[in-house]
Amino acid sequence: MKKIFALSVLVIVLAACGGNKDNRPMNEYLSAFLKDNKTVVAFGAIDVQTILKKSDYSTIPKFGLLVKKEIEGLEGSINVNTPIYFALEGPFAEDGTPETTYAFMEVKSADSLEANLVKRGFDIEKDGDEFYHASGDVAFGFRKNLLILITKKGEFDGKKLAAEAFDKVGGDLSGGKVDQILSAKGDFVLGANIENLYGTSNTDLKDLSDEKQAALKKLVADCYVQSTLKLESGQAVLETKNLFSAEMNKRMFFNSDSNAGVVSFLGTGNPRIGFATNFDVKKMQAFLDEFSPNTMNELAESIGGPAQLALMAGGEEALAGLFNGKIGVVMVGEPIAGGSMTPDLNFYVGVHKNGKSMAENFKGFLDAGMAKVVLDDNGLAAYTSAKYVPVAGQKLNIPAGCEGFGKKGLTAFVNFDGLDMKQFSFEGEQKLIYLIKYATYEMDNSGSTLILKAKDNDANVMKQVVDVLVKELADKIKGMNI
Repeated sequence: MKKIFALSVLVIVLAACGGNKDNRPMNEYLSAFLKDNKTVVAFGAIDVQTILKKSDYSTIPKFGLLVKKEIEGLEGSINVNTPIYFALEGPFAEDGTPETTYAFMEVKSADSLEANLVKRGFDIEKDGDEFYHASGDVAFGFRKNLLILITKKGEFDGKKLAAEAFDKVGGDLSGGKVDQILSAKGDFVLGANIENLYGTSNTDLKDLSDEKQAALKKLVADCYVQSTLKLESGQAVLETKNLFSAEMNKRMFFNSDSNAGVVSFLGTGNPRIGFATNFDVKKMQAFLDEFSPNTMNELAESIGGPAQLALMAGGEEALAGLFNGKIGVVMVGEPIAGGSMTPDLNFYVGVHKNGKSMAENFKGFLDAGMAKVVLDDNGLAAYTSAKYVPVAGQKLNIPAGCEGFGKKGLTAFVNFDGLDMKQFSFEGEQKLIYLIKYATYEMDNSGSTLILKAKDNDANVMKQVVDVLVKELADKIKGMNI
């Protein structure tokens, strides 16, 4: 009994330490691949099968049958119900292409997969229990329950890269924030490694002094941004979470206001588009001064003389001496017959004392063309139409679903409800805008949320998108039923 008990404890300990590292779940393979890897800038997973099901692709005549047949042909070799995990190595090219892309897929049977690929015309090289193929900028290797697909521009040794990847996936898990991101639920999950992004980037950050580069490297250590996309009935939701270090969190400069005070300066009416900010300009300025000292001067030079004079007026604090970080803009108006509208604009810019004289000069310019302009010690507000100026007892009618406007560090919305968007004659995939009822965006120090709300609240948004694209394709291919 003692021996059985000791053996049971040993089994439990081995399981806790990773157990059989040759038959791991895909997320664990990727976690091990990422451990101590300083070149991977982004990683995550895409649930292809779930996305396809949400698109209801099988109901599309001909095309749906072709896709279904291809998937069925892979099901004996690849577990199509497991998300595809990926890793992108930096540096990224100017066109956004990563240096190297890795994809990790679950294999049901290596022998079956080999036979399937040979049948499809692939030359497969076998080395022990591993299989390899390389051609052009694509290579892959597979063994037991894992396939690793690699794409890379230019000439490279595909078998060598695949073999090195196999060695890495058998190591210890990354743990911490990496495993937290890989356990997130969503149709698409992306983790961005800020430390590796900085380490592989070719930017003017390299021009900083050795002391400041060391400080920045310490600041971004163990910093990640997690993004999840969820395709739901009637909406698509993209959420990000800032998984930062304690030091980086101290540097974040967004403020919040549960009362949305900036909205009170934006007059009345029914806004169609809104944008508002609320941030600590001093903290933002301090960060730029320390790690990107040329940013403000370059920005001023690109805008021209007035911007340079404005920064000079701000004194030593530059922007922080001019603005208090509170800005709000809304486009208001009511649809007329046919669903079109003539837009009007209400806006507000909060100023500090050094910006007061500049605001006074700007007021003089605005007085000639605006219905009303108001300047006080806190800011400048202006309205293009007398119909939408502030009135006691009235307020801006924020659209349903956009109630968070003005409450976080950065908020925005676009409301298409009631508008005839077809009058703009969009073409191709641009017609997807016809599906949207409204869009909202919110950002604070912890992350952000983007919601695209569809006019059809019942069908999955992915199906709605596919229906539009298929119809567009059918219209382009005249005489062919799709």
